[in-house]
Amino acid sequence: MHSAQIHPTVFKVNVQQFAAHRHWPWLLAVGLAGLAYANTLGNGFTYDDTPIIVNNPTIRSLADVPRLFLTGYWEHRQAGLSNYRPLFTFTLTVDYALWGLRPVGYHLTNLLLHAANTAWVWWLLRCYRAAPWLALLAALVFAVHPVHTEAVANVVGRAELLGMCFGGLMWWSWVQARRNAEHAGRWRALAAAAYLAAMLSKENMVVLPAALWLAEVLRVRRHLWRAGWSAWWITTRPFFWLAIPWLPYAGLRLVSQQGFQPTGALSGNPLYAQTLWERLVTMAGVSLEWYRLVFLGFPLKPWYDAHNLVLTPVWNWRTVIGSLLTAGLVVGAIAAVQRFPLLTFAVGFWFITLALVSNVIAPLWTPLGERWLYVPSVAYAIALSWALVRVGGWAGRQPAAAWRVSVSAGLALVLLISYAYGTSRRNLDWQSDLRLFTRFLETDPQHPLPYTSLAHAYQTTDPVQARAYYEQALAQAPDFFLALLGLAHLDLREGRFEAAHTRLAQMVASKPPEVVPIDADWGLVHALYARTLALQGDTTRALEQIAEARRYGPRNAPTLASCAIAYVSLGRTAEAEALLREALVLGVDTPTIRFNLGSVLLKQGRPDEAERHFEAALHLDPDFAPARLALNKLRPADTP
Repeated sequence: MHSAQIHPTVFKVNVQQFAAHRHWPWLLAVGLAGLAYANTLGNGFTYDDTPIIVNNPTIRSLADVPRLFLTGYWEHRQAGLSNYRPLFTFTLTVDYALWGLRPVGYHLTNLLLHAANTAWVWWLLRCYRAAPWLALLAALVFAVHPVHTEAVANVVGRAELLGMCFGGLMWWSWVQARRNAEHAGRWRALAAAAYLAAMLSKENMVVLPAALWLAEVLRVRRHLWRAGWSAWWITTRPFFWLAIPWLPYAGLRLVSQQGFQPTGALSGNPLYAQTLWERLVTMAGVSLEWYRLVFLGFPLKPWYDAHNLVLTPVWNWRTVIGSLLTAGLVVGAIAAVQRFPLLTFAVGFWFITLALVSNVIAPLWTPLGERWLYVPSVAYAIALSWALVRVGGWAGRQPAAAWRVSVSAGLALVLLISYAYGTSRRNLDWQSDLRLFTRFLETDPQHPLPYTSLAHAYQTTDPVQARAYYEQALAQAPDFFLALLGLAHLDLREGRFEAAHTRLAQMVASKPPEVVPIDADWGLVHALYARTLALQGDTTRALEQIAEARRYGPRNAPTLASCAIAYVSLGRTAEAEALLREALVLGVDTPTIRFNLGSVLLKQGRPDEAERHFEAALHLDPDFAPARLALNKLRPADTP
């Protein structure tokens, strides 16, 4: 019996000394975060990276940075979404200035931000005097959790990383103000500035002061119970500093014409038509997905909607279990306030950081997103680490039995290894659209999106396979817009002009009334329709459709390129050239625009100018095959 207690005592002394060290624990966590996501550095641009980086004219010049604060996040492609993230877009502009369209630099920035956030998780817990091993274990769990892959491995997931990074700076500054009363005003001003930066990075960071307030209240909870309302007021009053950033934030959104509620784009989310109570019932069932993702981190998907979630306010087993789990967490958090305030904080942090994206307060474009769990997962890391430390008795003053230490350490090791393995594998799924949506198809074969996205990937290399995927998408959802649009584009590529014309005419005739300019997808519909009309010699209607296309997609590269092709089909090469040059002036400098401009110039008998634009297309994308082929034709190899 005596020998059974020696080993865990020695173990505890050693590990507590390590965990309590000032630097080694967070450096270990940061190092593990770097290792877990190192393989993202070989990834390309995937999914939303294409419209937000590759085809985004707003990030092409540092001189345009002030304009980023006067426009919405998706404004170059689709208006009415009310997403306003100018600080995040600014970081993309800096990346573009440094790296061009080489993805490695963008992924490196994401990795560094995730590492910084991992260090912040450790600091947060140590700041509130959590046990050293608990703080280290929570940071390690956060570092390697698979649910973070969308936020870290997909470049545009950086909005979550950046928002949390500035939110962490806000938190740190606030604590410094509490510790340094002489300069409290300066620290709180810095906290307010950091909070503004967090909101300008991602909208859902607006809730962070509520989580900070909860932490500060729990820190002095015993004093508050004894002293009454005056103590509550003294603790809460400084938080008015964090109301100040709302003035410039609301003003910037107003000037940039971004409201606080999406418009014209929510018809695809059934929650849009539901009452508050109905959304509560619906999201009670969906909450099981939140819990599954944060507990298991598998399987992961890039998109969630009514095709793979039940979004109807009906009481069933999922709704009941989700409601019971949620209610249990709330009741448990309240019961734990006195003895286990860290658990109360974890549960509160979970619900606070999910509040804005829960679709309960207001419906969003999509009911659920893995990237939205990046910040809330801190709560899971804390709760899991607390449970493991309690099981192992790592934080107790008395030595724990050897079996407890062994079981707890073994569980922690197994979880960390499994999470790290899952993360490293999932990172590779974000290498390309082809790989990402192949995996999506494996996990969600009833959803039309993976078929459509795979078809997009195969359009130029294997049109037969692309057509098969489009048809499979339409078999799942006959009116799936992106599949219809992609199939019409493929019809044009293959010379099936009549089929394309019929399909596009039907799409234009059935355009829903809530579509508002700007909408690049509808811009492309009108541009492709203009091409079919031009091929039929219907000049008047073709020009009308070009005008509509330019109205819906004024800075969208595929739309403008298709408009230029329609002009060429009408014999108006000068107008095609003017349109493409105007696109370059507007910053729409993509391989597609350069290639089409080169083609127009070649058609006009200006091969030297055409060659320069083909070279420019290859400079932007060395793998852009049409430009390479055009250059090979202009520079025939010497023959004997």
